[in-house]
Amino acid sequence: MEKTWHITLAYDGGAYAGWQIQPNVKTVQGELRMRLRLMLRAPDLLVYGCSRTDAGVHALDHHASFTVETPDDLTPPELVRRLNRWLPDDIIVHHAEICDGPFNARFDNKGKAYTYCISPGRKVHPLFSRFVWRTPHPLNLDAMRQAAAFLQGEHDFASFAANPNRIVENTVRNLYRLEVIEYQGLIFINAVGESFLYKMVRGLAGYLVHVGMGYATPEDALRVMAACDRTQAADSAPSHGLFLAKVFFKSDEWRDYTPTLPPFTLTPPQ
Repeated sequence: MEKTWHITLAYDGGAYAGWQIQPNVKTVQGELRMRLRLMLRAPDLLVYGCSRTDAGVHALDHHASFTVETPDDLTPPELVRRLNRWLPDDIIVHHAEICDGPFNARFDNKGKAYTYCISPGRKVHPLFSRFVWRTPHPLNLDAMRQAAAFLQGEHDFASFAANPNRIVENTVRNLYRLEVIEYQGLIFINAVGESFLYKMVRGLAGYLVHVGMGYATPEDALRVMAACDRTQAADSAPSHGLFLAKVFFKSDEWRDYTPTLPPFTLTPPQ
C-alpha cells in the first residue's frame, strides 16, 4: 500500500554540501534517499525537504517527506530504528509518522526559525568550537539589538542575500523576529520568518556582527536595507555557526516559540 511519510531529523552539516542533492558531492538528502531506496526497495523514491540548507549548515529540526509503497508491518518506530542503524553518525532521525492525507515538507511548512552561534572574542570549549563563530573581539550587544530592531518586519532583504545564477522575482520577506540573545558567555542570533532568501540569515548575522564590532552604527541598517544591493552590507557569517532550529506547520506557531540555543539545545532562562 502506498503511504506518505513525514520524518524529523537532525544533522551536523560539516561534512556535507548542504541538504539538497547535487552531482558529485555528498549531501544530507542524498544520504537519506539512498538508504530509503534500498530499505524500501524503491529505486525511484523522491524525498522532499523543508529547507535547502547550504554547505556546512546544521539542523536540529529538519523535516522530510516521501510517498512510497510500504509494507503493512513497517511501523514508524521500526522505520526510525532501521534508518538510524544505516545512516552515518552525523545524521539522526528523531521521529516518523504516516500522514492521513497529502503532505509535502517543502510546501506545507508555514515558517522557520534559525539560530546563529557566536563566541564574542574568546575561545570556547573544543568539543563544540566547530559550531560557533569566534569573532576577534567582544561585541556591542546593545548596538546589535538596535540594528536587529530596524531589520525586523517586512522589508526587501536583497542587500542581505546571495543569489548566484538565480532569478528571484521577489526579495521581500517578512522577518517575524530577529533577536540577539546572550547566554553563558555566547551570543545567539534568532531569526524567525515565513521564508528566507538564499544565505539571508548568514547575511543578517554577518551584518549584526559588523555593527557589534563598531564598523557601522545601528541606524546604518536602514541605509543598507534601502540600497537593495548586496555589496552595501558586510560579509556573510560563516556557515558552521548556523542551525535550522525549528520548522513550523501552523501559521501562528512561531509566536509561542522559545529559541533553542545549539549546540547544547539549551533554552534561555525565562
